[in-house]
Amino acid sequence: MGVYLWYPGPGVPTDADCRGVVADVRPSIAKAEDWLWGRVPHHETDELELYLIVTPSRIETTYSSEGDYDRGNVTWTGGQENNYQFTLVPDEHPEMRIPGTIVSSSSTSVTTLTLTGIPADRGIVERKTYYCRFQTSEPAI
Repeated sequence: MGVYLWYPGPGVPTDADCRGVVADVRPSIAKAEDWLWGRVPHHETDELELYLIVTPSRIETTYSSEGDYDRGNVTWTGGQENNYQFTLVPDEHPEMRIPGTIVSSSSTSVTTLTLTGIPADRGIVERKTYYCRFQTSEPAI
């Protein structure tokens, strides 16, 4: 459970890539809440700042991907060794059940969200998105 900063670069980020993005953006829980509730925060940098918010019952993003399959109610179905499985019921498509995983190891600041079976213009796809963990002393959402 937590709040993660979206990694905007191409490809799989390294731990150093994530540390660099976090240093440039200076993310916070307060900024994530602003984005979540439609209050675009004042940008201190030119870096794109989007978030993933994971709670015991929901996965929220502060952006929309193709088809709006990336936020909704979640049921945790398993997990071990920093690899957590879930089923997502997207808010915009409540008839669907999207299996997914979050991989978040304490040895790196890189977190990977994978959603499987996403309908897209090019067919059914697996969507993998990368996020960066950041330190905060603020309470979680």
